Amino acid sequence: MSSLTCERTRLAVPCRDGDPDLWFAENPGDLEQAKALCAQCPIRRECLNAALERQEPWGVWGGEIFERGTVIARKRPRGRPRKDTKEPVAA
Repeated sequence: MSSLTCERTRLAVPCRDGDPDLWFAENPGDLEQAKALCAQCPIRRECLNAALERQEPWGVWGGEIFERGTVIARKRPRGRPRKDTKEPVAA
């Protein structure tokens, strides 16, 4: 058992007490909620460092969103991006 796991079992941390699916959600809004819950976590930095070392493939770890082993700022919703509603300016 890692020291981080031991620490989690002793402390009240959001990922232990909340809905575990929130930290692995597809919905960007849910992921932002998970990040907000991590903000006050007493082991946030240790969690983030451990996730970086393990190159976590996805989810929220230490208040950051991981995708394919790297930290991303935001997760885009599924599907194609919206087309720009402005018409291009003719040169």
